[in-house]
Parts: sequence; C-alpha cells; structure tokens
Amino acid sequence: MMKTKKIFPHEIEKQSDFPNLLVKTHFGNVFFQSMIKDKKTIVYINPSEIIPRNNLEKKSFLERLKLLKDLNFHLIGFNCKSFDEHLNSVNWVNSYVSEDLIFPIFYQTENEETELIESPVLKKPESKNPVYFLNQKGRIIKVLNESLPENRSLEKIAKLASEMVLGEQNFRKETALRDN
Repeated sequence: MMKTKKIFPHEIEKQSDFPNLLVKTHFGNVFFQSMIKDKKTIVYINPSEIIPRNNLEKKSFLERLKLLKDLNFHLIGFNCKSFDEHLNSVNWVNSYVSEDLIFPIFYQTENEETELIESPVLKKPESKNPVYFLNQKGRIIKVLNESLPENRSLEKIAKLASEMVLGEQNFRKETALRDN
C-alpha cells in the first residue's frame, strides 16, 4: 500500500487563495488554478467517502450532482489516502455517473514535490478531510471541516451551495418591480 500525506490545512482563513497545486491530468500536468479559472468550485478531500453504497444512495448522489451543476458549481476531488481507494472512487464515478456530471478526482501522493505548493495556507495543522468552497478567483470562501463523513455528505454540500447562490441574489424591491 502506498502511503500518502495530507496536504490540506485544518483551519483556513476565508478569502485566502487555494494552493496552486500541480495536478496530473490525461492531457499532461497543469496547475490547479488554471483548471478552475472563472468557475465556482467545490474541492472535496477524499471523495471516496461520498461514493454511494446502494441504489437509493446512488439516486440521491446523482440528484445532488445535477443540482450542483445547475447551481454552476464544479466538483473536484483530491484523494490523499491509499491509491486503491483512489482507483475505486475514480472507477465508480467513471462507471456510474453520466458524462455531463463526471467530476475529476486527483491523487496526491507523499512523493510529490512539496515545493510546488507555495501557499502558506498549507503550513497550518492537518485536517480531517475538509470540503472547500472556492469563488471564481480560486479564493476560499467557505470550509466545511467536520469529523464525520455524513456531515460532509453531498446532500449537505448541495444545501450549502444553494444557500450561497441564494445569498448572492439581489432581492431589492424596486429592482424586482422594475423587471416585471
């Protein structure tokens, strides 16, 4: 079993930049920030926790993925545990999720060069599989850092994303009346 390291912080300042990690893709190595430019992004650490175990969970999972897409959020996973766990989650997503909802999952190994991670954000204590909500500029706007996997469920993530989108809406009365 290949050992991995956890590269993400326990507590992170809101409005700090997410680390510009070098990630390996089918098209070559790219920096993370270039992948998410101008996109609202959710980064899930160790997404194997949200992989459904039965058909009922699968149906709910796919509904939540569609909701996130409709809210214009892009889900990205980083596995920091075993490579086997990483392969299982990637294979499940590629096998059971429709092409329009598939999300990338990257593997962060212990052997990868840490000098590429320049952010001081990563020098803080380790966390328990956080979920990061990033704005279109790649800045962290919310961190969900719970110790229980059910508190980082896709249902809870979709609910928080909905609340964030709703919070961005302008409900001024004069604007609403003028638009009607």
